[in-house]
Amino acid sequence: MKRMHKVVLSYLILFSTLSMAESLYDMNGSKIGLHNKTNGPKALVKTEGTVKNEHSSSVVIRSPQDTFFISKGSSEQWLEMEKNMNYSICIQNDDENGFWKGKNFSYEKTGTCVKINSGKYIKSGQLQYVTSLGHMYTLNLLVGMKYIDLSKEKHLLGGYSGSADISPINRSSMVYKLSDPVRFDSIKEILVVDKYKVTECEFIHALWDSIPVQTSENLYDNNNYWIKKKKSMVKNGLCDTHDSAAVRIYLYQALVYANNRSLQDGFKPVYILEETKEKNLSFNAYNDGSFNIVGFRFFPDSADGKKYYHVKIDKDADGYRLPYYDEWTALARGGKGYESLINFWERSTDSLEATKYAWFGQKDPEDKYLKMDEKDGIEGGWLRHSCGEWSQKSRPVGMLKPNAYGLYDIQGLVCENVLMPGKSLFGNEVYSCRGGFLTTSFKDLKIANHCDDYKRFSRTYQGLRLVRQIK
Repeated sequence: MKRMHKVVLSYLILFSTLSMAESLYDMNGSKIGLHNKTNGPKALVKTEGTVKNEHSSSVVIRSPQDTFFISKGSSEQWLEMEKNMNYSICIQNDDENGFWKGKNFSYEKTGTCVKINSGKYIKSGQLQYVTSLGHMYTLNLLVGMKYIDLSKEKHLLGGYSGSADISPINRSSMVYKLSDPVRFDSIKEILVVDKYKVTECEFIHALWDSIPVQTSENLYDNNNYWIKKKKSMVKNGLCDTHDSAAVRIYLYQALVYANNRSLQDGFKPVYILEETKEKNLSFNAYNDGSFNIVGFRFFPDSADGKKYYHVKIDKDADGYRLPYYDEWTALARGGKGYESLINFWERSTDSLEATKYAWFGQKDPEDKYLKMDEKDGIEGGWLRHSCGEWSQKSRPVGMLKPNAYGLYDIQGLVCENVLMPGKSLFGNEVYSCRGGFLTTSFKDLKIANHCDDYKRFSRTYQGLRLVRQIK
């Protein structure tokens, strides 16, 4: 009887621990309360606090499989899954008196196992198993994401390696500069990283209520592009793993998407976006690493739909964000053994080998930039700033081979938005776009290449891949 009382008491303590205070945030990263309300089609999601596992001594990472057999030797594990799949998770060597608690996942218990469906969208969540003696084991579930510990080794960073690199690489890339030297350096972060580029379906469903039903001549082409895409979808519909990559995402939309992904998974948003009249679009406007951007909203309340936003980074937030410049470089190269300045596929100079890993070298014969003359004074100027403007379509993600970290399409197809860490590297940019495009030639498909938007908001072709910092 005493043992039963102890077990019941343990359960009650755990239930009270798992019941966290709730906070409410909007997609601009602002906390909502009695004196701070929100207007417009912004998603509001209650966020739960996280439970610290006092028994955690080691971390185990498991790649996708139909059934995960969990050893009680490690109290924290990361399970990588794909969308739209059924999985079984079984605790080994335990009686059937334990209980399960889930966050973001529904489950069906059968003995010491649970059956779950990974769901229609990329997401993360937790299952916790508590034994009859009160020991808790945490299973972190990653759907469409990878657990990557960058702190285990030094990484080859940078793009400048000598005087030969000073000249422009091509007419659609910025130059390499001394401010980004080649070096081996440490990155302390442990990250959860999107396995694939964000797809059209994922982007639209995350921002569904923020995208109008009808196109409008008062909106910019990119906004109308997404409205047309939305018309072909059903709300809460299934997103295929190999849907086409989202290739037309403004920086403002990328930040709002990251915040909404955070809210949907119960994390605190990283970006705080506040309207401002300050039009200095560089880090020079502030001394705290924050910056201003132009935001083109789907529901404009001004004639051109354009507003300026002051973007602050909440360093205490646990939500999704864009990678920083050096983080992306390390993720793209794939770790030890892949220290190439050019690519991650075994330093091969064979374009046929590259086609196994990247979409590239495909140009629309009707593209206006293809018909321009580099030697012409005006057209040459347009070409020098043409990255992200060459007409291109999308391609399905995850159809080619991944790099050594298991990340797909990180070179080619469409560049990925990354932020600068509080200072500019090449001029006065606050962000860059890395990885190249579907239109990039094999000769120019280099990891160190970057497309910088001197306007800070409106490159037509931009994509993204989110990360979440674990440590």
